[in-house]
Amino acid sequence: MGTTDSINAAKQKLEITADMIKEVRKETRAGTLDCKDALLATKGDTKKAIVMVREQGKVTPKKVWV
Repeated sequence: MGTTDSINAAKQKLEITADMIKEVRKETRAGTLDCKDALLATKGDTKKAIVMVREQGKVTPKKVWV
């Protein structure tokens, strides 16, 4: 409940660009929305967002089996 409120408040005040999401995805291989949520929670700080995504374990394996 508290996290969702902080993310919603951040959405209104902060614009997350595609380049910011791309940078976080490049480092973590996480999903787009996970990267966006991390950026919103860290107020656009890409380095903190990368750490946050890794700590939450939302990364994908380097090799995907199909």
